[in-house]
Amino acid sequence: MIKSDWTYHLTRLLGGVLVALLIGWWSGQLLVMMGIFLLAYLAWQLYNSLRLYRWLQSWKLDPPESFGMWAEIFDRIATLQKQNIKRNLQYQEVIDDFEGMTDAFPDATLVIDSHDLIRWFNDPAMRLLGLKTPIDQGQAVTNLIREPAFADWLAIHDELQSNLEISCPTDDNISLQINAVRFRKNQRLLILRNITDIRNLDRIRHDLVANVSHELRTPLTVLLGYLEVLKTEAGTPDPEVIERMFKQARQMHALLEDLLELSRLQQTDKQNGAVEVDVPTMLTQLAEQAKELSQDNHEINFKIEPGLNISGVQLDLKSAFQNLILNAVNYTPTQGKINVTWQETTAGPTLSVKDNGVGIPHRDIPRITERFYRVGDDRNRKTGGTGLGLAIVKHVLHSHDAKLEIRSEYGEGSEFRCIFPPKRKPQKLI
Repeated sequence: MIKSDWTYHLTRLLGGVLVALLIGWWSGQLLVMMGIFLLAYLAWQLYNSLRLYRWLQSWKLDPPESFGMWAEIFDRIATLQKQNIKRNLQYQEVIDDFEGMTDAFPDATLVIDSHDLIRWFNDPAMRLLGLKTPIDQGQAVTNLIREPAFADWLAIHDELQSNLEISCPTDDNISLQINAVRFRKNQRLLILRNITDIRNLDRIRHDLVANVSHELRTPLTVLLGYLEVLKTEAGTPDPEVIERMFKQARQMHALLEDLLELSRLQQTDKQNGAVEVDVPTMLTQLAEQAKELSQDNHEINFKIEPGLNISGVQLDLKSAFQNLILNAVNYTPTQGKINVTWQETTAGPTLSVKDNGVGIPHRDIPRITERFYRVGDDRNRKTGGTGLGLAIVKHVLHSHDAKLEIRSEYGEGSEFRCIFPPKRKPQKLI
């Protein structure tokens, strides 16, 4: 090591100075000899410095041959050079392995910085998005994926932490799901997955449900009509059997209607047909339906804030509100109490449907909005529930940027709250 041998090199230098002094004193030319010694020492340093400079310009050359301190400097730099080359090779192997693994991924992967500039992308990104290397490196990702929703989503992703679905920039028939993961400092990893097959299967499933429901609705309506006639016709052999058949057919008809309604909601763009909805008038109409269904067996109270309208799809909102209110009537025992409130809260316009009915066990609340999920088979057989009502409610609220809160105690009752964001309130002109 140079530091450990510093005393040795200094001793040699002092020895050279002493020899020059002795020769100068012996020859009577002390200053001349010292000058010659200093010039020779300076020339030696400059010569080795020049050799070091030339060597550093091209690492392919072997280290210069020298002696003394310069020999150790050259040897030490050569050792560091070999270590650096070895380390770089190791790093390159890691990079090659990483790129090989990411290229093997079926999903397109991009790395963007804090300014949304592309720093790296894998081969699937080149094929799926039409990116080219190195031309597109350093380009803004929003210039290459020109979907307006993508730029908005990217700007607020840290707050939402949600996925985005868009069409592929190079092929409109391909659907992409985008997710972003933050890593390192101010960098994000974008993962774009081809979900075309999943969407096609969903579409086939929706079409199948819709088509089957349509085909079954007509003969079932005819069957209900004949059963209705048999119920009222005198001399029916077994009225009790006819009544049971009528109830089962009516429940199947309700199931088909809910299936068709859910299929319609899933195929409707949430932004399509949005208008200012007169919610107070809608709830007034639903109040009449609830009282008619109750047949004075419940205490039903509606508290509606006048003039509180929201922007949305009227048919969809009516379907959601109707499901909640009629469910409360169906699942509340006789002489029960039902309170429906529509008012402005700190969170936004809110619909509350509260009853003191049978309630929902805590373990079932997270799954209550799933399709066909039922809380107790006996309870649903008595009420004729289809298991789709709350799924419809959840879908409508999601399409209106709203959320559903469920509070319930088994045996004590339930409260369903539909909370709409303040932005859903129509802007008043001044």
